[in-house]
Amino acid sequence: GGGGTGGTPGATVSVGGIAWGFTLPGQGGYDRIAGAAISVLEMPDLSTTSDENGAFTLEGVPVGSQATFVMEHERYPLTYTKTHTIPDTDIVDLTFQVPNTGLYSVIEIQLGIVSDPDKCQMVSTFTRDGRTIGDAGHHGQAGAVLTIEAPDGAVYEEGPIYFGDNVVPDRARTYASLDGGVLVINADPGDYTLGASCLSDPDQMAAFVAEYPPETYPDEDLRCQTEDVQFDSVLMKCRAGVFLNASPSYGLQAQPAE
Repeated sequence: GGGGTGGTPGATVSVGGIAWGFTLPGQGGYDRIAGAAISVLEMPDLSTTSDENGAFTLEGVPVGSQATFVMEHERYPLTYTKTHTIPDTDIVDLTFQVPNTGLYSVIEIQLGIVSDPDKCQMVSTFTRDGRTIGDAGHHGQAGAVLTIEAPDGAVYEEGPIYFGDNVVPDRARTYASLDGGVLVINADPGDYTLGASCLSDPDQMAAFVAEYPPETYPDEDLRCQTEDVQFDSVLMKCRAGVFLNASPSYGLQAQPAE
């Protein structure tokens, strides 16, 4: 391998984090997923189980390897993270962000969609620099737009669909809200790259400024109004029947200003 990551041949690191569930409001709104099976798609021998706080640690993940983290639990859809290239230091803040099957069904009904078991569903968050899933309030970089690089011949039914500030997917939106969520529905299996940039269309920019007046919001919320923010892209290994979420802090992360 190697791949320019340096480090000792055969070196490994540990990867840890928390599995977060989203539930219907009557069930508390969110949950730490205990007893989930956590594994690595590319290395099936690496697996563990989340504890009562939803926390997990996988030991022995090779430096420089490609690793997609997998979560399985009876009350949640089969979920993948983005595909990571493993650095030469431990990862301590991996997250799974997964709606439980009840909430998932409600979202499907709201959107009028049916998840095709032969396709995948992809979600990510345009995340402000320095924001993590544990921070209060919104995490999104408003005004971002999604680019979808699909494998040859692959199609997806719909997307991008951006989430509103109320955390509900809104087909009328043409750019990210302060929530920052975005969705691609019923994609053919294959390896996709999702990218992000600030919107550039003048009409969209006028709508963006009207929706989020600069005098009302902190500057870091509205970087896309004044600068061309660069974002990390994410590799998504779409597979049949899988829900993929590239959640903070390893989603479409806004990079700090130069």
